[in-house]
This record gives sequence, C-alpha cells and structure tokens, in this order.
Amino acid sequence: MNILTKRPLARLALVFALATVVAACQTNGGVNPGDKAAESAQPEFEDFIVPGDVLPIESVIDVNGKTVDLADPDKRKLVILFATWCKDSNRALKALNASELLNDDAIVVIAIAREESDETVIAWRDENGIETPLAADPDRGIYKQFATAGIPRFIMVGTDNRVIKMNLAETEDPLSLIEWQ
Repeated sequence: MNILTKRPLARLALVFALATVVAACQTNGGVNPGDKAAESAQPEFEDFIVPGDVLPIESVIDVNGKTVDLADPDKRKLVILFATWCKDSNRALKALNASELLNDDAIVVIAIAREESDETVIAWRDENGIETPLAADPDRGIYKQFATAGIPRFIMVGTDNRVIKMNLAETEDPLSLIEWQ
C-alpha cells in the first residue's frame, strides 16, 4: 500500500495541488472571446497596472547575473511574466525565441519566471534552447506588482517607461498580442 491509499488526506492534498497548478497557468479555459455567459463564469484576476502607469521596476538581474535596464529612455521594453512549467508560457517564449524581436536593438526584452529559482530557469532555458533573456522571481516580489494571477503576461512599455498594454498571452499566436500603440 502506498501513502495515497493509506492516507485520504494526502490524496486530497495532491488533487488540490494539481488543480491549483493547472488553474494558475490557464485562465480562459478555452472560452471563445465574446461568449459573455462563459466569460462571466471565468475567474477574474486583479491587475495592478494599467496603460499609462510607469513600469514599477527599473531593473532586474537576469539568471546570468547581468543587470537589465528597464528605465532606458531610448528603448521600448517587453516584459514577460511566465513559469517554466506552464504550457502557454512555453508556447509564448518559444515563439518569441523564433521571432525577430530579440534582434531589435530598439527593444529591451526580459522574461521573468515567477516562483522559480535561477537554477530551475537556467536548466529549462538550456533544455529548450531559449535565447530570450531570463530572470527568476522566486518570491513573486516582481509579479505581485503587476497582478494577482495569470500567466504568461506580456507587458509592453514605451520609451517614456509607461505601460502601453498588458495582456494574458494564452493564445495559439501569443506574439499577435504585442502592440506598441
């Protein structure tokens, strides 16, 4: 007999933990945009920034120990909040990796992994061949400045360091959500 058959509370805790992991990544549950009845049944996550707000972080240290300047007035910024275990986050970062955005000198790109260590992020990066600059946010200190839940999130920021838009990127074509106006 294993612990899950001997201890019903352990089984219940496991089911709850798995449900929480799945819910944290996928927030739209496959709802078609415009389906008002289905949309109203979906959880609402509180956002703490809106277009026009100043980006609440000025810099971040990436997993290689390099400071990424998010206050540079000469560049637009693309900040991505993600998790290595999230299917939608993986799709978004692999699409970004294959795009020309990483080669655009007018844009600073950083993807920040919430509740993950540098070691975990580095291992995931190396396993998946990701070239996007990455940072870890092990205690959600960065993430909680933006929202209560929901990943991946794309935050587009202008040269004036004001947020242009923040989107959940849970789509088949996440890069289509990137807008600079």
